[in-house]
Amino acid sequence: MATRLLAATLLASGLAHANSEASTAVSNGFGPSIEAAKSRGPAIFNAVNDALRQFGSSLHHNGMSFYLATIPEGVILHHGNTNPNSPNDPDWLAFEIEHAEIFARGRHGGPGGGPPGGPPPPGDGRAKPLFDKRGGRAAFDLVHLSKDDRPQQPILEEPYASDPQVVGSMQGEGGWLHTYRTARPLRYLYIDGMGGGKTTMGTLDSQDYLLRGDKETVYTMDKPPPPPPPPRVGKRSGGPMDEQLRAAELCEMCGKWNLSGVIRMEAGFEIIQCDFHNGLEQIQALQRPDPSPSDGPGGPMGDFEYIRGLSERYFGIGSSRATIDYTSMVSAFFYPVNLTNPDPKRPDLPRLSNVTEAELGAIRAHLDRVIQEKHDDVARTIDWQDVTDLIVARYADRVQSMAEKPRSLESLLKELNFLLTPYIDYSGKDKDQIAAATDRCANFYLHGISPSSEADHLIHAGIKAVTTHLCTKLFDVRELLITTSSSPNSDVLSSAVATLRSLIEYLGWARFKRCLSCDIDEVCLIPMWPFGSKQDYESPRCVNESSVRDDGGDNYWGGYGGGPGGGPPGRRPPPGGGTDGKRPH
Repeated sequence: MATRLLAATLLASGLAHANSEASTAVSNGFGPSIEAAKSRGPAIFNAVNDALRQFGSSLHHNGMSFYLATIPEGVILHHGNTNPNSPNDPDWLAFEIEHAEIFARGRHGGPGGGPPGGPPPPGDGRAKPLFDKRGGRAAFDLVHLSKDDRPQQPILEEPYASDPQVVGSMQGEGGWLHTYRTARPLRYLYIDGMGGGKTTMGTLDSQDYLLRGDKETVYTMDKPPPPPPPPRVGKRSGGPMDEQLRAAELCEMCGKWNLSGVIRMEAGFEIIQCDFHNGLEQIQALQRPDPSPSDGPGGPMGDFEYIRGLSERYFGIGSSRATIDYTSMVSAFFYPVNLTNPDPKRPDLPRLSNVTEAELGAIRAHLDRVIQEKHDDVARTIDWQDVTDLIVARYADRVQSMAEKPRSLESLLKELNFLLTPYIDYSGKDKDQIAAATDRCANFYLHGISPSSEADHLIHAGIKAVTTHLCTKLFDVRELLITTSSSPNSDVLSSAVATLRSLIEYLGWARFKRCLSCDIDEVCLIPMWPFGSKQDYESPRCVNESSVRDDGGDNYWGGYGGGPGGGPPGRRPPPGGGTDGKRPH
């Protein structure tokens, strides 16, 4: 409760810099640093490269960063609910019509086929891998809706069960699909990673631990939960893992910051829109068919088409639909904090569990300062995502090909020479030819960029650390092949391949896991909360309408509110980390 009071105090004062814990940390010299950015270069590189991209954000799902984002005038957004009226309270918007369609259903029955607003049938409440046998909509309901939820229930509305008269008048009718247009440019706080995923894996850390100052709720997996608190009632009650309260508090913060809401991602990008009557124009509201089990999302075609719609945004939701101000980036990766995951089986996923209250307060104050300084700022910014795209495009496929399909020492050396000779000066002017060439290689895509903001310098340091490591390792392999060319043997090839595979693991680029050439009637399937299997995380696969449900494994997210082990919500995974005891990598 003390941390909640602290969060409320911060909100009341505009997240003032005078917060005692933040001030203590700052006075002790705590803050973002170039050294911290260098040490977390790959994480910063991937955060920038994955921003507003479904594919990379699904694989690097524990987001640690915040950005200011702008949705321009004229962008179309969607909302699904049970009536033709626009919400009067904070509520959700979807970028994709398939996403909103899931929620645009009537009161034909609750998630488990019971009475409207009722709980699912008895069971552990965990999601089936990818899609439940009843289809995508049913599986989504099992993990996305609590007993007092209805589709995209207004965040501040009283529990639906308290309105039985409405239930009777609407039961059996389809819901409503709303379409909106932005009437002017709207500014939002973008929370990266899978920020809309209600899991115990760390997807909510940046919102709960950092923004809301709530470290009382047990979302870590290294200790059993305390006894459950009494259920909340009234406005802000309900939603999986306190989702309605979370959204309401985020909107309070956005009000202080003069922002329209929050952009997050789950299985699709969503907006927590704090005021539907400020900056949005309703274009239409169309009633959907009677929600029988065979209608819309829920059948095989509905499942597949939903995934197809999401896959169109794997590598960006469209530069004309939302733009990120990278100079506003505030990230835990910029700070010398302990981001170790308490789950020893997932050291690849950062967590805020071990970050102190003082450190969290300092990062929160940093974010507040950046947002206040960027108010109505229209200065030109560097598109750091473009920079990372150029680097990934040049190296990713070639490095992966050399590591996974090395034909011979000669072919490997030929490929490396193609990549690296542009950086070598053969005139003999360089005293140390390789060192000079490595430096040119590392700086090649950073030439002409002039960092101006604090975030620019930190992002630059992170990217430079990555390109330096990348170029150093490639030159190391080239030198190995050249020096042993007179007496080649299998050990040389094995050593070269081992170095390249280690480089791939260091980089962790999402592109390394993309599906290769799916057919026109297929899409590449990856885990997107609440769907997807552990196997799909390790090796995404091409699926079509008939194979989309053939998951072949356990749900990656462990079910509603669960972690990778598939244990009950809020509890540690079973011994061994799940049914197979393996960690995705």
